[in-house]
Amino acid sequence: MSHTSYSGLRYRRAFGTFVLAYITITIVAAALSIWLESLMHVPAGSTDPVHTPSYILAEKFYPLLNLIVWGGFSWVYFRKDDKSSVKRALALGTFWLMMALPVDYVGFVLIRHPWSLSAHDFYIGQYPWIYLIYITIAISPLLWTTIHSMLSDRGQTAAIVKEDR
Repeated sequence: MSHTSYSGLRYRRAFGTFVLAYITITIVAAALSIWLESLMHVPAGSTDPVHTPSYILAEKFYPLLNLIVWGGFSWVYFRKDDKSSVKRALALGTFWLMMALPVDYVGFVLIRHPWSLSAHDFYIGQYPWIYLIYITIAISPLLWTTIHSMLSDRGQTAAIVKEDR
């Protein structure tokens, strides 16, 4: 049994799709940076990985990649659900954003690894890209719901026109 909120948000499904989307975008974003690094022939060990020219170029594509990944997982969340609404899409986007903020902080600031940054570098140094990513995470379910609704309406209109002929 899936727990639901007043907005109709299914928390287990929301959490599961968050985890899968977060892992997916992390792998895709890292892969893009590494791929660009190989194309740009950045010397190994020349600087930390998040300040290389390849990473700086890659981060410009991260909002678009996030839109694709989080939009895809919006479809996964809503695919078995005929009642996707603006209210539920906003609730899902808010839930995902509220999960992403602390996970990013712990995973990229607190835990030290080659890709980690100081809080200043993460939140100021990656401006505006990190904030565009957060906006993308929050609005992806709403964009998916809007597109789905428009396509459904178009399909119904086409069916009505076909019947009138």
